[in-house]
Amino acid sequence: MSAPTGVDTDLITRICRDATAGSRNNTPTGDAEDVEVVGDPLDGTAWVGMASWSHARDALTALNAHGISGHDCQDGRLHVTGWDIRLLHWRLGALLAGVDDLTNEWDATAEMVCYQHDRRIAAGVDPDPVEVLADVETAIRRCVPIPRKTPRIQDVDSMLELITAAEDAYQQLIAEHVDYAERVLAQHTRPTPRCGPNATRHGS
Repeated sequence: MSAPTGVDTDLITRICRDATAGSRNNTPTGDAEDVEVVGDPLDGTAWVGMASWSHARDALTALNAHGISGHDCQDGRLHVTGWDIRLLHWRLGALLAGVDDLTNEWDATAEMVCYQHDRRIAAGVDPDPVEVLADVETAIRRCVPIPRKTPRIQDVDSMLELITAAEDAYQQLIAEHVDYAERVLAQHTRPTPRCGPNATRHGS
C-alpha cells in the first residue's frame, strides 16, 4: 500500500519541523528544531532523526495525517516508507468532511466570533477585531471532522490530485467564513439604540 519513491526529503523535513514548532522543549528561541532526513537510495525510503522520542512521535502523527507512512524506532528516529493509499483516503475523507461542514454550517462561526469578542469584554480587555477574527480562524482550523467515505482509488498520483482540489476548496471556505465572521462582528458591536423619543430607529 506504500509508495516509497513518491515522497521527497524536503517535504518530509517540512512536515516534521512544523510538527514540533510549538513544542515547549524546542530550541531556546522557540523555533522548530533541526530535522535530519537522509534518503535511502536502495529502497527509496528515508530516515528521520529528531531531538527526542516525543518529537519523533509528533512528527510521525503529522506525516500520517499528510498521507505518509512510517515506523517509530522508539529512539528519536523514524523510518519513513512513503505514501500510503489508506492514509491518503483518510486525508481526503477528512478534507471532504471539512468542505461539507463549512459549506452548510455558518451559525457556529457566528456564535464563535461573538464569544471571542464578549470574553474579552468580560475580562476588561480591548477586543481588537484582528485578534478576534484570528481566534475564530484558529478555532475553525483546529476542528478535525470524521472523514467521509472517499472513492476507492488506488493510484497515488490521482489521490494527490483530488486532495489538492479538496484543500483548495477547504481553504477558500475558511476564508469565506472569516469574512462572514467579520460581518457578524460588525453587527454584534454596533451600538444599541437608546430607548425614548430620541432613540435612532433600526435601519435609519
